[in-house]
Amino acid sequence: MSSVLIVGGDQIDSIKQVLHHRGFDDIHHWSGRKVGDSHKVIPQHTDLIVLITDWINHSFTHRIKRSAAKRGLKVIYTGNGSVQLQTRLEKLGEAISGSCRKTIHTLFYTHLAYS
Repeated sequence: MSSVLIVGGDQIDSIKQVLHHRGFDDIHHWSGRKVGDSHKVIPQHTDLIVLITDWINHSFTHRIKRSAAKRGLKVIYTGNGSVQLQTRLEKLGEAISGSCRKTIHTLFYTHLAYS
C-alpha cells in the first residue's frame, strides 16, 4: 500500500482520484489553513507529498520541505487542480518506461525532487 500526503487546497476530490488511479491507497490531507496544521507531523508511512502551492503560505511550504528532506521523502509541487498533477505524473511515467526496477526507483525519486 502506498501512502501520500496532500498539503494545501480545499476541494481535492479530483486530486485524490488521480492519486488513487496511480496506486496510492492511503491518502491524507492537510488544508494548511488551520492553525494546528503547522504543528502536525508527517504520517510515518508516507511515501510521497503533494504540495498544492496555490493554497499554502511560504513558511508552511518551507517547513514541509525541511521535514520531507529530513525523512528522505520526495515532494511534487503542483497548482490547484488534478490536470496539473496528472501531467506531472504522466511525464514521470514516460521518463521511467522501459527501465529496470532500480533505475525506475532512482528516476522516480529524482524526477519528483525536481518537479
